[in-house]
Amino acid sequence: MANAASARRVAPPHLLELGRFLMARRAEVSPNQVGLPDAGKRRTPGLRREEVALLAGVGVSWYTWIEQGRAENVSGEVLDSIARVLRLSENQRLYLRQLAGVQAVPLLPDAPPEAEAMRPFVENWWPNPAYIADHAWNVVVANAAAETLLGMTDDHPGDARLGGPGAGALGRRRPYNILREFFTNDGVRSAYPLWEKIAPTVVARFRSQAALHIEDAAIPALVEELRVASPLFAQLWDRHEVLEDSCGPEVLTHPAVGDLHFTRATLDFTRRIALRMTVFLPAPGTGTEAALRRMSHVTLAQRMNLLGRDDLVGEAR
Repeated sequence: MANAASARRVAPPHLLELGRFLMARRAEVSPNQVGLPDAGKRRTPGLRREEVALLAGVGVSWYTWIEQGRAENVSGEVLDSIARVLRLSENQRLYLRQLAGVQAVPLLPDAPPEAEAMRPFVENWWPNPAYIADHAWNVVVANAAAETLLGMTDDHPGDARLGGPGAGALGRRRPYNILREFFTNDGVRSAYPLWEKIAPTVVARFRSQAALHIEDAAIPALVEELRVASPLFAQLWDRHEVLEDSCGPEVLTHPAVGDLHFTRATLDFTRRIALRMTVFLPAPGTGTEAALRRMSHVTLAQRMNLLGRDDLVGEAR
């Protein structure tokens, strides 16, 4: 009986690792780094448990339990306070939360990565359409095939144009937003021959992803904008449905080549930068691969004509 009781008291491996991790980080922080007086050389390097507990605003006994792997219901707020005292990086803070079994959502970056730094990721998929979007489905960068199919090009009517250097067209008054354009732009709507059928899945996919960053004001602002602009969106949003966004069939159409059948694959970058790349892979046996090659020649010719016009305007000036 005694042995059984002793076995039940053994801390779970993930909590033991949490304690070891904290002890290792505590040893790396000197008193003067956190505003405490340096009373000379210590027997062990770093902060004492009592000092961490004081600075984090938690009881000494409770902090001791955490390091011993005995705190099975420690809160995320307490862990974040400890992380601040121990000067943990964002990755270390998330690791701490993961070990404790509490939600570990990274803070949104202060500024997104430069679009041109991300361009090789989408260009390497050409002639397959590919784009990278943020957590609110604002497109950061796209290749020419995606721009052409989804109406991101400069010659697209309305306010949904992107512009910028290189093959892409990023850089306009506001980012091209996948959800906004899907529900409010007739030109983009025409690219989806099954628009009404897939509209519920688009909203459910967005809700599933947006839940990770619901604290960001951009998410509710976009939702409220679309509730006003699109009664269908408002109806679908109120269903509170969610759907996995990693993979699925997609049919797009283009006047030069007709319907294109894809498997849509969504690939996450590190959650720290909250970016995802969506690639449209041709469905076998549908003729889509050959159609994309034909479309690429049309797109290239249009871009050459556009460059020619820009050169003429430059010479005239």
